[in-house]
Amino acid sequence: MLWIKLGNKEPNGPIKFALGLFLLGLGFLVLVIGAANIPTGAESASISMMWLILAYLLHTIGELCLSPVGLSYVNKLSPKHLMGVMFGAWFLAVAVGNYIGGLLFGMIDEIAQTQSMSAFFLMFVVIALGAAVLLFVLSFKLRKWMHGIH
Repeated sequence: MLWIKLGNKEPNGPIKFALGLFLLGLGFLVLVIGAANIPTGAESASISMMWLILAYLLHTIGELCLSPVGLSYVNKLSPKHLMGVMFGAWFLAVAVGNYIGGLLFGMIDEIAQTQSMSAFFLMFVVIALGAAVLLFVLSFKLRKWMHGIH
């Protein structure tokens, strides 16, 4: 609904992706702040659920900037004879990203024991915000490669 309400001011696909990654980074930043008072090596901790709810909210809104937009652009930009393959490549990329995310999250106990939970979540802030900035910078070139498809 937001994109429809923006009308001709609607951002292009790469900007929407960058916005989604930015919101992902903000969601992890919320977790960094929420986990700041958890001592290094703590077996358990008690913090407000609001940190998790806010992080999920930001992640969900960010996901809405990525997934449907990405599927739409796969549909719009793929050659018709390769559309099925390109959708498969999209979902393969999602699967690889989830696998890598699982590997990184597998390091949570080790990092929480040696550093802190905030340091663990900060790693994801840096990755997401770095990717958002990179995509924003590249969006001008990517827009030219999209041959006027908005």
